[in-house]
Amino acid sequence: MMQPLKITAIMQDGRAAGTEPWFPLDSILAAEWMRRNYPDAFYNASSHMLTSDFIVAELPFERRGAGDDWYWACSFNVAPPLHEYVMYWHKRFDDQLEKYIDFGGRRGKIDTKSAKYKAYRMPLVVQLFDYLEWFAIGDPEIVQELCQGVTHIGKKTSQGLGSVDYWRVEPWPEDWSTARDHRPTRAVPVELGMLKEVVSSRVAQHGIRPPYWAQEHQRVCLMPEVEYGGVCK
Repeated sequence: MMQPLKITAIMQDGRAAGTEPWFPLDSILAAEWMRRNYPDAFYNASSHMLTSDFIVAELPFERRGAGDDWYWACSFNVAPPLHEYVMYWHKRFDDQLEKYIDFGGRRGKIDTKSAKYKAYRMPLVVQLFDYLEWFAIGDPEIVQELCQGVTHIGKKTSQGLGSVDYWRVEPWPEDWSTARDHRPTRAVPVELGMLKEVVSSRVAQHGIRPPYWAQEHQRVCLMPEVEYGGVCK
């Protein structure tokens, strides 16, 4: 049965990598749903990511919006980051391994300045949280069960970032899935006419449903404000 929910991910050490603090739960659970129901597409993402034929995850949230402007009744993360910093990840080809590469019987050379073996030093924004928190209209039992399969959140999870200790799904007395105190808690398309109901200092081009990066999911949206130490930015 659909009802207002508060969903909390208690972090193990608080580090989550990402340039924004949103970490949309519908996107996180859509990936978990894909992993369970379409493992081939999940583990071989490059095979279908260049097409518009997306598999729409059947999430335990209420759908809102009209026509192709629909979105899930699930907020972005509303817990403010306590701190953020930049770390760097590196990729470098080990020259000692060159003798094991098969060049198809021809002479070959490893180019570390471009292509497959290019060396990288890339910045990565890491944010610190005690927990991540979302509000939604959904089925608590199915949401809880789906959340249990999510052990990490954000980028570079293979390096230990974004590790989740445990999940908590509980009833909530109000619907804060879209807005709280007349301020958006997620990206909401401006065209839906919510300007009278919701006050926002930020309007931006943003995705409205998973996958959020897809061009066809981009809309001009009312956006949440980020709070750092009690100051909205």
